[in-house]
Amino acid sequence: MGLAAEVVGLGPAGSAFARLYGSVCRRERAGSYTKPCGEAVPSDTPLVGREHVIDKVRSYRFYCWRREIGEVSYARARWYIVNKRAWVESLRDCLEPSCGRADIIVRAGGPYQSAGEKIIVARAYVKGVRLSDETAYFVFLQGAAGFFWAFPRGGLLNVGGGFIGARDPTPHLLYFVRRWLGGGHVLDVRGAPLTVSPRVLLHDGSGFRVGEAAGLVFPLTGEGVRPAVLSAMALARALRSKRPLAAYRKELEGVIRQIEFQKRVLGLVRRAIAGGIHPLSLADDGVLRDYIEENLSARTLLALLSRRPLAGIKIVTALVRR
Repeated sequence: MGLAAEVVGLGPAGSAFARLYGSVCRRERAGSYTKPCGEAVPSDTPLVGREHVIDKVRSYRFYCWRREIGEVSYARARWYIVNKRAWVESLRDCLEPSCGRADIIVRAGGPYQSAGEKIIVARAYVKGVRLSDETAYFVFLQGAAGFFWAFPRGGLLNVGGGFIGARDPTPHLLYFVRRWLGGGHVLDVRGAPLTVSPRVLLHDGSGFRVGEAAGLVFPLTGEGVRPAVLSAMALARALRSKRPLAAYRKELEGVIRQIEFQKRVLGLVRRAIAGGIHPLSLADDGVLRDYIEENLSARTLLALLSRRPLAGIKIVTALVRR
């Protein structure tokens, strides 16, 4: 018989762990899941049933405000837009209602338990505006680190945004709806914290961590659902091994490596923006594809600079000037 686990936090990571591990009890009441976000998950994300898919995305368009930077398209859907609340709550069926003695603690409280710099992200549903089908829009601002998004959601748009240094992004989001989308009826505006420069911490000395609580969120896109599910799967397997922490860390090596690389890139982006250059406005479609696929690397950036040396000079000049 495996170790009995107590899970603290019942978002995607905690709920997925409960479903996968089985011998799990909860500390808090399993209430309705309401954290706002883009509700987009890569189509190969484990545990996402088709019954929870509201829309699909196979094309991505990038803008620096109204100037289009590039477009990335796929033959099949790359992302699913899901009813995140229904999906998360469906994962909790196997939870025990209360805890007796637990052998291990699993912290899954998202940004409320994570270590690292955080921002507030605002999200709204918008009715009455039509964009291209199966297309996600990313809109960057020349002088800001962050972006707006507009994703399809079953006849509505899921629209949101977050920027480093913006304490309340809601007014900026409403301005984006008016000026970039051209209007629409705004529904259900909500905000939530997001860890943008996370410190990866898989075990804190008293318990394991999964998902954003472990720092497993991609800094440049804010995408955390797939890392949350992958970490839940990895921990559920690792707890049945002889050396759980080592096994857990090994399974997540690739995700952690990408997160740490993106943290370094985010630091360079912030410095370049302060120097007057937004690096993403200089990106080509190859870089944008790696951005979508969470596959950025030093090789990606070197290839960009070799193809666009003048852009590289601008970025270096901005960094030095800063």
